[in-house]
Amino acid sequence: MRKPKKIYSMIRIITVGIAVLAQIFLLAFLVINLRQKSVYLYFVVEIFGLIGVLILVNKKSNSTYVIAWITIIILLPVFGYLLYILWGQSGTQALRSKKIRRILSNRRIWLKRDSQIQLEFQQYYPIRKRISEYLEKEGFPLYNHTESKYYELGELQFKDMIEDMKNAKKFIFLEYFIVSEGKLWNHIYEILKVKAAQGVEVRLLYDDFGSIMTAPNNIVKELRSKNIKAIPFNQLHKNIYRLYINYRNHQKIAIIDGNIGYTGGTNLADEYANLYNKYGHWKDTAIRIKGDAVWSLTVTFLQMWETESKIKENYLKYEPTVKIIGDGFYQPFSDGPVNNPHNPAEVMYRQVIYNAKEYVYITTPYLVIDDSMMDALCLTAMGGVDVRIVTPRIWDKWYVHMVTRSNYGKLIKAGVRIYEYNPGYIHAKTIISDDDNAITGSINMDYRSFNLHFENGVWICGASVLKDMKKDIMETFEVGKEMSFNEWKHRPWYIKVLQALLRLFAPLL
Repeated sequence: MRKPKKIYSMIRIITVGIAVLAQIFLLAFLVINLRQKSVYLYFVVEIFGLIGVLILVNKKSNSTYVIAWITIIILLPVFGYLLYILWGQSGTQALRSKKIRRILSNRRIWLKRDSQIQLEFQQYYPIRKRISEYLEKEGFPLYNHTESKYYELGELQFKDMIEDMKNAKKFIFLEYFIVSEGKLWNHIYEILKVKAAQGVEVRLLYDDFGSIMTAPNNIVKELRSKNIKAIPFNQLHKNIYRLYINYRNHQKIAIIDGNIGYTGGTNLADEYANLYNKYGHWKDTAIRIKGDAVWSLTVTFLQMWETESKIKENYLKYEPTVKIIGDGFYQPFSDGPVNNPHNPAEVMYRQVIYNAKEYVYITTPYLVIDDSMMDALCLTAMGGVDVRIVTPRIWDKWYVHMVTRSNYGKLIKAGVRIYEYNPGYIHAKTIISDDDNAITGSINMDYRSFNLHFENGVWICGASVLKDMKKDIMETFEVGKEMSFNEWKHRPWYIKVLQALLRLFAPLL
């Protein structure tokens, strides 16, 4: 496949940037003219801005998000309010989002609850009943007859995934935030071409923004010429006027024949397999599941595909065809901005934290959390639970890392132990508790994952794979640097000021 023409990608980004700036300048021009020539109308808009603030205060939205927009509206009374009308209102009000919500709500048609499995689960894990039943009420059923394998590094996952794709007989579905030209993608692409030529149905759904500078410009055309279906999710140049460019597909799913599924933190790019040294050693994790639970991943993929293709799918055509004994219980789930303000991913993280009795360990590249998540972590630690979090020492976005570090003080003071991964960049997204339950998938502990991005994860309970997950996290602690409250407290004053400012606008970063 030809190398990406970054000039074209840059032109797209610059065009979108100019369009966004044009909106800002147009708003500024209108506001200045209103103030100078239509004082009464300016005053009316200012009154509406005040009403907007009152509505925001009483809205069932994330408190950090509300504070950020209220600050903008107060600092820039008319201009800020008009910006909020244009960009700040919930994506659930968008016509496109309503269509997506309708498609996603149909999961209850395809994902059926098995009351017998739930009864069996409650016999073994009655204290986890509340977590499992919450997901079932959200439309994500519980499965047994599933087995899994945990990968402590991305390169180990891709080795198995490539072999599974080579053995595909019916279909291969791939859904990733980033597809990047390089050794990994070129290897996968060669396999996909061969399988498509053999009559295997191959589809690729990738995020347009996430891949804009890394995927070849002609990726869709070239893949289609090889009988491979490909769709970019939420193209950057569409709906610029409402800033729907914020709503990205951050899900990471691979499905082979409906019987094998992969998910985790990895994208289809060389750094995720440590083929390219981007930020030192890249620590990422993934999970391979086989059996009944793969069906939920398949439905998630098909629904996201349908939101872009606008073509109704025959879901039953892609059901699992093998039965295995397996061990433990699995509940794959997904989330996205159409769920605001009731977000399953955020609720699940809070539930795992609050339900912990002995320990809760978390790995995340970003720690940009609101008051409710902060309280969950602090109260759990203050209650005597061993709470530990691993974040990167080498960062990819300096401003997000600034906000991440700004949160250390309150957490450490409450008894939470914070480690920064020394060998490089940790991109793994896992939360595990009490040796019996965990979540792994694409979900970061930040505002974007909990509110703006489409995400997916798997809640696992009672499976033997949890031992491997815990072992990996314990080994990660050993190579991390534990942060002390004294070190955090004595950071330079200018860093404190910058962190305070960035924290204020964290949901908008």
